[in-house]
Amino acid sequence: MQKTVLCILDGLGERAAENGNAVKIAGMPNYFGAISRYPSALINASGTEVGLSSDKDMGNSEVGHNAIGAGRTIEQGLALINNAFADGSIFEGEVWQKLAENAKKTKLNIIMLLSDGKIHSDLNHLFKILGECKKQNVRACIYALADGRDVPPQSIINYIEKTNETIREVGVAAEICVVGGRGKIFMDRYETDISLLKRGFDVCVLGKNCEKTVNFEVAIREQYAAHPNMTDETLEPIKLISSPNIENGDSVLLLNYRGDRAIETCRMFEEGKYISRGDFSRIKDCVFAGVLQYDAETNTPKNFLCSPPVIDGTLTHYLSLNGVRQYSTTETVKFGHLTYFFNGNRTQKIDETLETWNCIETTGVNAKMQSEAIVQSAITAIMSENYDFIKLNLAAPDMVGHTADLNMAIEACKFVDYCLAGLITACEAFGVSLLIVSDHGNIEEMAYENGSPKSSHTTNPVWAVCVSPQPFSLQPKPLGANFGLTNVANTVCAMLGLPQNPKFNPPIFDLKH
Repeated sequence: MQKTVLCILDGLGERAAENGNAVKIAGMPNYFGAISRYPSALINASGTEVGLSSDKDMGNSEVGHNAIGAGRTIEQGLALINNAFADGSIFEGEVWQKLAENAKKTKLNIIMLLSDGKIHSDLNHLFKILGECKKQNVRACIYALADGRDVPPQSIINYIEKTNETIREVGVAAEICVVGGRGKIFMDRYETDISLLKRGFDVCVLGKNCEKTVNFEVAIREQYAAHPNMTDETLEPIKLISSPNIENGDSVLLLNYRGDRAIETCRMFEEGKYISRGDFSRIKDCVFAGVLQYDAETNTPKNFLCSPPVIDGTLTHYLSLNGVRQYSTTETVKFGHLTYFFNGNRTQKIDETLETWNCIETTGVNAKMQSEAIVQSAITAIMSENYDFIKLNLAAPDMVGHTADLNMAIEACKFVDYCLAGLITACEAFGVSLLIVSDHGNIEEMAYENGSPKSSHTTNPVWAVCVSPQPFSLQPKPLGANFGLTNVANTVCAMLGLPQNPKFNPPIFDLKH
């Protein structure tokens, strides 16, 4: 078996223009040198290739790792939810009926990222819910999480206006009660900062630990004026003075569909996790549901409007069936992507005896992050000769890209390139094959056409590079299509010397015959 490394450069896409392009400005000689010396191809990492609704939909780390791990296109949560809204089945299900019937006696509290970025949520889903609330005479209270990451950095006022306009047009009894940055309340992941859950509870249930206002726009603009470079992600929570709190016995719907930043909120409402026993007594009788089930293995949440995508027979499963010893290494912010999402939305290892996971603590968002430590752990695994397949994720391009700080992004690309040189050298020295890919674009496009900072993902293609001592060559493209992330799994199989999995899409590169 030919030992193989899969290196995922998170959020590093390809774009020809240099304006706002940290990748091109940084130069990245080791990265582009590998692209020029070894078989390489631009592949799709967004839209329908990764199971999203249309080719206008940006890729993201969740669907990207799902697609790489699945080896085929899986209809993702967004597409499933859109279909359920389109045919009305979402409102015919038992869970919605339970939420609505209870809310007629109380109220429906909706927690969501108020955004049309379509990474964690879709504003149109809220509008559909509000329409149904009007039909069923349900009062709705909205707890809006400000984005600023997958959409322009200071755009929450626009989404508040759109929501209020829809409320007026529909004629529904609804109001926005709270606005707070996604980095301040609720949207923690991998228990990196569980204080976000407690603060979310304080703001939305107790009505404290936040600013009070009679006008969201005025309060938000005051924060912008005090901190001109802030993004909506860090907006301090604001509560409308006249608005109610979430009360015990209410209906509560989490309308975000991406699991990594939703699971902890579910556990708070369902188990009292992250808050005190006394605090939990204030919400334990709420009827809680998520728009999707985020983790089927742990049944989180217990109630959900749409069933999640079924992803079985993943690359990890296939490698385990073939006795491949596997090592995964990254830092905290991307650990779930390299394990949970890669393995088909499973929290546990598929094979305890063949999988080893290494998680390095994220200590902050900066140009270096933990890139060097991650690469060094991969090199140590190579040298140990205990593993046949090693995969790593370098988080810096995506995480720094989300800051909209172009200078930091340029430095991040330079440092990732420096680390990549060490990985390429080690693979070449030990005769190990290396496949370099990215899960989606971001850091290559950090400015809009008008020059304003951009912090969101992109629909740009990404490079796949096959660094191998064996004679690999680029395969013919699929009929009428380009290669994409779903072609990576069988590429890994080819590089390992395993038979192709017929369930996976064809490889991008294969041995010359």
